Parts: sequence; structure tokens; C-alpha cells
Amino acid sequence: MAMAAPDAGRAQSPWAAHRRRAEVLRERHPFAAEVLAVYLALLDVWEDGWDAAREDRPEPRQLARWAAGRTAPSVVKAAEATGPEPLAAAARDLLGNGRLEEPLAAWLAGGELAPAERYLARASLHAPLVALAGDAGAACTGDSSPRGERRCPNCGGPPQLSFRSHAEDPLVSGGRQLACARCGQSWSYSASSCPSCGETSGSQRTVYAEQREGRDGPVVGRDGESREAAAAPAAGAPTFPHLRIDACASCERYLLDVDLSRDPRAVPEVDELAALPLDLYAAERGLSKITPNLMGF
Repeated sequence: MAMAAPDAGRAQSPWAAHRRRAEVLRERHPFAAEVLAVYLALLDVWEDGWDAAREDRPEPRQLARWAAGRTAPSVVKAAEATGPEPLAAAARDLLGNGRLEEPLAAWLAGGELAPAERYLARASLHAPLVALAGDAGAACTGDSSPRGERRCPNCGGPPQLSFRSHAEDPLVSGGRQLACARCGQSWSYSASSCPSCGETSGSQRTVYAEQREGRDGPVVGRDGESREAAAAPAAGAPTFPHLRIDACASCERYLLDVDLSRDPRAVPEVDELAALPLDLYAAERGLSKITPNLMGF
């Protein structure tokens, strides 16, 4: 009788492509190396937590308690090993005070959290929410988690980013999707509406795109502006040709949009983490991201 391989029956990690992309971008973009090192350490935690959640099958209403005991301590250890000291110290304090469950429950309910608590909650709950898949919504029942076209139809979470899929016509971008900041699922959304406030007026919405790589980093401007500067001898190819800042003047919010037709190798969640110069450009213009990403940018 043939014997099964040791890993037979074990589902493949949902983050295999994320790991490969993070390793590539960490080498390509030194300015994002620290952020991506923390992310890579979290992937180990998430893979273990995903397996544990699939095995334990925690009740959705008890997810915060389960994650506080099962995944949060490992998140704290990962922060201590790879994260900046302020983050590691804050995570240690939460662990030492026995307060891990509180921020996790608040994140599931859509509550406001301090940056370190938000990081701990997101990092601790991401794997079990992915494991719960369609049942994740039962864990997110707070008044601040309404369902709607600008909110995740699964869990009511806010959008983290948008991305456009491959299109058959190379001159046309694919349909737009929003990716949930909480459970990671995505849903279709109009390309002509602000994902934060629903504004549809073109005069109130601006898209910024990188025009070239300059001596001091990416040079960003309104998408569609003259590209004369890009032809200058000192100009280089854009660092993020597949990323854009989708901004709204009505609510002064933005998110990053990932065009997979321009870079099919991109993994939206990872590429958004690495795009620190674009976030800095948006902040300089008084814009706030609809949802800060896992690392607070």
C-alpha cells in the first residue's frame, strides 16, 4: 500500500504568493525593507494560526478570546524579533497586562484603536478570519460594521485598497475591486465613485501617479499630466508604474489602487505595504488613507 506524503491532505497556505512577493520587494526597495521584514515574520504566525483555526473551528462570537490565547502571543513575539522597539514595547505591555482580548474585540466591532492596539488586533485576527472565510461576518457584529457598497459585504470592514484585474484589452483596465482591511475578501466597486464617501463628481476626485524615478525618489503628479519630464536624461523608470493614489477632495481621503494589468506579478496587499513614498506624497497634500494599513501607513 502506498504511503501518503507527510504534507498530504494539508491545504496550501493562502500566503505563498504573498511571501514570494514580499521577498522580492524587500530586495528591490530598501526603504521598505523593515516593513516587509515584519510582514514576513507575521506570515509564519498567520500560517500557524490559519492551520489552528481550521482545526479548532472557533465559534465566530468567541473569536477574539480564541485569538487572544492562540495567535496574539505569537504576534507579540514577532514584533519583538523584527518590529521597531516602540511597537514591540507596546505589544509587550498589552501582553503583560493581560489585555490582549480587549483590542481584538474592538477591532471586530469596528471600534477606534490606538496604533499599537490596532496592529496587534489586525495581526492576531487576520489568519482566523481568513480561515473562517464566509463565516467571518458572524464574528463582526458591531454597530460600526454596517454592510453596504463601500463596506465589505462579508464582515462590514472598511476598504484597505483597490485593485484592477487583468483585462482582455491591454488598453483597458479590468473591473475594480475593493479589498477588505479586516477579513481580506474583496468586492466589486465603481471606478468612478469615492470608496470613502461615495463622491462621483470628477472635479472632486483626483488620481495621482508616479511620473518617473528622480534622484531623491519617485516624482508623483496628477495622472494624465505632461510626461515631458520623464524624457529627461536624468529621469528613470517609475518605481511603482502599477500603483496610483485615488484621492477625493470632498472627504480628503485616499487609497492606493493596484493595476494588475500593468504588473501581473503584484500582490495588492504586499505592494500597498511597500509603497511608502506614495503614502508620504498623499500625506503632504493633507490626505488621510481611508484605512491605515497593517503597519500604520
